[in-house]
Amino acid sequence: MNFLKFTEDKLSVEALTDLVASPKCGAVSVFMGTTRDSFGEKTVLKLEYEAYEAMALKCLEKVCGEIRAKWPQVENIAIYHRLGVVGVKEASIVIAIASPHRTEALQATDWCINKVKESVPIWKKEIYAETETPPQWKENKESPKPKKFKLEIEPKVEIPNVSPHLIQIKASNADLSKRIENFMEMKRNEINISNVREFCTSNRSSEFTCARVDAVLQKRKDSNGHLQVSRVLNTYHRDQTNSDYLTKYIPQNGIEERLQNLEIQLSLTTPTPKNIYTRLKKLEDRILFLETISPEYINFWVSFLRDFPPFLVKFLGQKPLKQ
Repeated sequence: MNFLKFTEDKLSVEALTDLVASPKCGAVSVFMGTTRDSFGEKTVLKLEYEAYEAMALKCLEKVCGEIRAKWPQVENIAIYHRLGVVGVKEASIVIAIASPHRTEALQATDWCINKVKESVPIWKKEIYAETETPPQWKENKESPKPKKFKLEIEPKVEIPNVSPHLIQIKASNADLSKRIENFMEMKRNEINISNVREFCTSNRSSEFTCARVDAVLQKRKDSNGHLQVSRVLNTYHRDQTNSDYLTKYIPQNGIEERLQNLEIQLSLTTPTPKNIYTRLKKLEDRILFLETISPEYINFWVSFLRDFPPFLVKFLGQKPLKQ
């Protein structure tokens, strides 16, 4: 049976012992918490307890249920807590647990007081003897102890098997740290030199100089700003765009490419029909004409256009070449 109560009257250990005693039980474990006269270096005169009784009683019922689940041999449980003003040496809480044997009673009592201070909503105000120290409200609660656990399976980190020839950096950690430090020092020196060049333009040989006051921006000649600006003129194509413009020079098939190369070489810039046989006939007529008037003409253009890319050859062939 459970005996739970919040009261402003003084608590009696004998009364609670008689309350939980039973002919079936050979042990009654009692815990009594009293008010001490100091907290740290401060002198405590009394304590004032407050609680939300409805919720606190539910929490106490839950604590009793957990006790009976852990120790089924427990027969009776009594938990009485004071409210209001509690003087020094007076009992603020009394817990009495009866069981057939002392082991269960002692273990249940120790667990019960820790659980009550951990989970039951009770507040206390400490009133000190020092007038300059105001009373302090404190939650009657203790932090739960961290539960230690042990993993059943020890975690392992699986390292993939990497072929040695794929590892680019094979230096030790100390060597890598040294490289990083050297790189940072080099970049710091570069920044320092740049700052001196951009901001400190006075005579640095004088001993009466200071970087904090000498760091003045100097406007450069024929410039719109103080700092040096470099611009790159991309005459052919912008770097920010893609290279899709080259796709228009790529022939759709091999036969088309061969015909285009012949037409470019022979300076056939007039619109050609799509019929492949007609185009071949025009190419043959052009070659015969050129061989008739100048046999060395073909050899000249073969040696001249051999090293040019196809899209540039096409560009050169967009206008008739002078013979």
